[in-house]
Amino acid sequence: MSGEAPRLRTRRLPVPNGTPLLIACSGGRLSGRTALLEALDARYAAYLPRALADLGRADFGRPELALAADDENPARRNASHASDLLFHLRHELSRRAKEFGKGIAFPRLTQGLLAVTGWQSPGAGELDAAARRLESLLRESLPAGRERQDRVTRWTREAEAGRGAAPGPGAGANELVARLVDVVGPDLLGPLAHNHGLRWWAARPLTGQDDAHVRLTELARLFRGDPDDREVAEGHLMAALLADIDAHYTLTRRLNRLPRPLLLLDNAHTPLGGPVLRTLARVWHEEPDGRRPGVVTTLLAEESPAADPESVAPSTRRAAGPFWRPGPPATAAGWILRLPLSRLDLGEVNRMFGTEHPPPGTARVIHRLSAGRAGIAHALVQAGRLALLQGDNADPRFLLDLPAHDAPGTAVHERLLRVLVPDSLNLDRLAHFSPALDDEAADLLGENYPPGDPGTLGVQEVKRLLERNHWGGGGGGAGQGFDGPFVKDPTLRALLGHHLAVRLGREADMRTWRHLHGTLRARYAPDATGLPDQALHHALAVLDTGAVVRTLHQRLAQRSAADWLASVNLVCTAPHPPRPLPSAAGPNEPCPACEGGNDPVHRAVDLLVRNLWVQSHPLAVPAREPIDAVRLQLLTLAQHTGAADQAVFFRAHETWPDLLRDRWYQAPHLPIRGDSRP
Repeated sequence: MSGEAPRLRTRRLPVPNGTPLLIACSGGRLSGRTALLEALDARYAAYLPRALADLGRADFGRPELALAADDENPARRNASHASDLLFHLRHELSRRAKEFGKGIAFPRLTQGLLAVTGWQSPGAGELDAAARRLESLLRESLPAGRERQDRVTRWTREAEAGRGAAPGPGAGANELVARLVDVVGPDLLGPLAHNHGLRWWAARPLTGQDDAHVRLTELARLFRGDPDDREVAEGHLMAALLADIDAHYTLTRRLNRLPRPLLLLDNAHTPLGGPVLRTLARVWHEEPDGRRPGVVTTLLAEESPAADPESVAPSTRRAAGPFWRPGPPATAAGWILRLPLSRLDLGEVNRMFGTEHPPPGTARVIHRLSAGRAGIAHALVQAGRLALLQGDNADPRFLLDLPAHDAPGTAVHERLLRVLVPDSLNLDRLAHFSPALDDEAADLLGENYPPGDPGTLGVQEVKRLLERNHWGGGGGGAGQGFDGPFVKDPTLRALLGHHLAVRLGREADMRTWRHLHGTLRARYAPDATGLPDQALHHALAVLDTGAVVRTLHQRLAQRSAADWLASVNLVCTAPHPPRPLPSAAGPNEPCPACEGGNDPVHRAVDLLVRNLWVQSHPLAVPAREPIDAVRLQLLTLAQHTGAADQAVFFRAHETWPDLLRDRWYQAPHLPIRGDSRP
């Protein structure tokens, strides 16, 4: 986009003709969106004018920025999120990079910001904030201190000296805009640049009068108008930024292939960032062609449940372009190129351990559990490395309970959840609702859980939270005949389930764990074939394996092999109870499908369920004994079923062990009709 090759100090790439697209990299929570922009910022620090801003924060990640007082009436505020962003971008892009000549000058943008940074607002603290914004214009030329403050004081006195007597909106305020521009502009920009800027503003479509001061005054009026007027004014300020960048790239600089600036805008999906991106795209579309900066933004968006290493879909890892357009698209949205953020592959997770050597399977467990999300994988890897360095047990089974590397005394699963769900009440709610397999089941739990919840709309509030944070991908109920589970994202569900198990495991009798799953089990009424799959799922969670095996054995004669294996897939996703394990919850009833004692089919169903359940734990590493048991029991079922079902069971006997051992498949993703895809 910029014409600068990464890490090469002498090579300049030809910049294509046309206009670059706005690149929007989308990903879920902790997928590495911010890390991507920070890496780009660091990589090009010595070679490009660039600016990094977090659009989700009022200070853009820079606490020293001058912001308006919180108690001020927004309709009369002398700044907005967009104008504060432009102050920040102006400062960052004006600085001289190590291998450049002079930085970019911004006469048009500076004059526009001076116009909207007036003095008539009566809001508490706003006069001081406006003075700090003026002072920020001097950061490139004067060090912080008395001299800079004195310059601002002189500007304000000179501007006030020629102003009408009445403060506030009206004639006095209009005079102040012109005075402020004429006092500060030549002093800050120099007479030549100041006049260039005024000529540009005189041509802007703001009023019928061909006068820069009148049009800048109209800009200030629009800025203090209703939200639609303010958006128009912010568009003019954005256009001034682009015009100043275009003017910087003179013929000589273009012949020398001077790299263009790079704007890195994080969290453009947020309430603060969304309007900024929409305004930028609109201006990008409406303004005349020119030398535009490269722009990379990030968006929070829903992701697929897991990375597909064979996918050729566009992403930040593989994007063939084009990244430039020779002509405008039909709409402003056509300028935005959305690229899903690529997931980490297994090799990248392995390399994160550096010279440390974790126990076998650790990197693979982290990769599967994190679904390749960089932020989650990084936290788990660092916790594992810390355990290795301290000589602690870093076995994958205990991975989530290891201390977080950046929060001593806090388990890494708690540290991750505090980032993903910062509100403690909503975290408590989600943990208690995470076993629910559908929304109605969560509603049922919401009547009693979490204990002491002061609200009556807990389920609805966390549903909205899940939707807002795009935790909707990859539900375990896919292909199982229902829409669930309530928390559809496997990674978040695993973290919440572990968090709940740790908390409830402190109870000696496991009463809450039993009651929670008992409540959910009772929701699903038995049908002609016994307990539904969802009820068996919750029965297994309290180790009532007797009810599970009896029902599944009986169903062998009532369902096709494919449907039966689908049931086993769902049942074996049941959460594992905390240790110490509770005793079986159901009575030892006789199995109506057994033909006699020690029935081989009943025993095969029992061993298949137990071993597949063990192998489907989120932290499980493939183990020979349970996988061999799965293979043998599927073969036994093939031997004792009719011809129509034999092929399905025999194919599962051939494919499931390899998928469990070599490709780390788990329930509910084991194939049920002979293919090897989840």
